Parts: sequence; structure tokens; C-alpha cells
Amino acid sequence: MTSLFAQPDGPQPPRDVRSPIEICALLKNLQQSHTPLSIRFADRNDSFQSFIVQVDNKRQCVWIDEMIPQAGDRYMSLGEPCRLEAWQEGAHLRWEGIGAMREILDDAPAFCLPIPELLVYHQKRGAFRAPIRRSLDVSIGLRHSKRGAAPRGALMDISATGCKARLEGNQVNLLPAGEVFDLSHISLPDSPRTAVAVEIRHRQYFADTDETHVGLMFHDVGPALQRQIDRFVNFLQREARRMERDDLF
Repeated sequence: MTSLFAQPDGPQPPRDVRSPIEICALLKNLQQSHTPLSIRFADRNDSFQSFIVQVDNKRQCVWIDEMIPQAGDRYMSLGEPCRLEAWQEGAHLRWEGIGAMREILDDAPAFCLPIPELLVYHQKRGAFRAPIRRSLDVSIGLRHSKRGAAPRGALMDISATGCKARLEGNQVNLLPAGEVFDLSHISLPDSPRTAVAVEIRHRQYFADTDETHVGLMFHDVGPALQRQIDRFVNFLQREARRMERDDLF
């Protein structure tokens, strides 16, 4: 049996995951990383946000937290079918939710859903992306030659071909998907602030933290900046491997 966790690097076509073991493993990854879920109900235009709070292999159940905005809780309580989606490390995961039951889990309300029989997994990223600790304080400024606003933020992760940034407030309307912000700049550790053009790939606003997360692809990167990025990604990889070794002892 081919495993999702042993796929070659690079973008892959969507895969229909039907193995209960793999589905539970993917859902537990979303829980442990506190990855936000985007939830849409059939015949409704609004999108809601939640998180996985527990996965139970034996009972074949997954619990999700109450939703933002709260109107989603009412639709879920009424048993309306929904689609749940999440992005994690360049992969898009989506599945259908039906038969939700409102329960008290660890003294807090939550919704219990059956583990899906089918989960669609789509690996869209072709380069390793390394997470960046907040303490490193790697910043980026987004600026468009034909727009006045220039939001600034901090990098959450980076690869040889792109990055993900965290911006304060709701910046979604200022960052149209597909547009190239040609006058942007990036500040890597031990390097001067460097000009870079970035394309907006996706963006999402999270009301609970009042942050916009935006996925960016580098455009026309010069050799000097590419070397800086590659060195930084390699440094992050070495640090991640070192921390993994430390955790074994």
C-alpha cells in the first residue's frame, strides 16, 4: 500500500485517502499543529473557522471546537452537511462532515463528527518549507508600485521558492490573489534588507488572533538573494534536525 507520508517531493495530483489509519494520522497532525479549519455549509455562502481538539481512533470520531463566527454552531447543531478544509505544509486537505453531535469535551462544548471515509489530500508545494521561530523575527514588507498601502509582517516559514507571512489585522482586501507586489522587501538574519518581488498565492484572515496569513511566491529572485534564502533554509533545516535529536534524549 502506498503511503501519503512516503511520496516524492514536488506537487502531486489530488489523492483520495480511504485508509482509516492514514485519515486519522492526517487529522491528528492538524490537531497537534493547531491548524485552522475552514468550514462551509451546503447552500450557505459564509465560511467559518474552527480547530480539531481531539481524534479518537477507536470510536472513529473527531471533535472540533466551537466556530467563529458563532452562527456556524447553530448550523452544525442542526445537522447541516458541511465541507471542512485545511492547509498544512503546502498540502490542501478536504472532507465532508455529516451527523455532528454537540458534546461536552474536557469541560468545554465541542462537536463530534464521524471520521470521514474519504479525505482528499493534495500536495501543491514543490519545495521544502522550513518553519521560522518567532524569536528570529524575520520580517517582510509588501509593497505594490500601483497601490498606496504597504503592509508589513513577520515570516512564519520559508522555502527556496516562497514563504508564508503573518500580518496584523484584516489585510485580505489589500492583497488580491495572483498580484505581484513588485516593490517588496525581506529582512533575513545577518543580511541587509533586500528588495524582492512576491506573488500573492493565497491569504486568510483569522479573527481570533486578528491576523492575516498570506502565502507568497518569490518572483525573479537574483543570484545573491537566492543564495541568502538557500543558506537560511539550510540553517533552519539543520536546527530542526538538531532539535529532533535533542528530543530523543
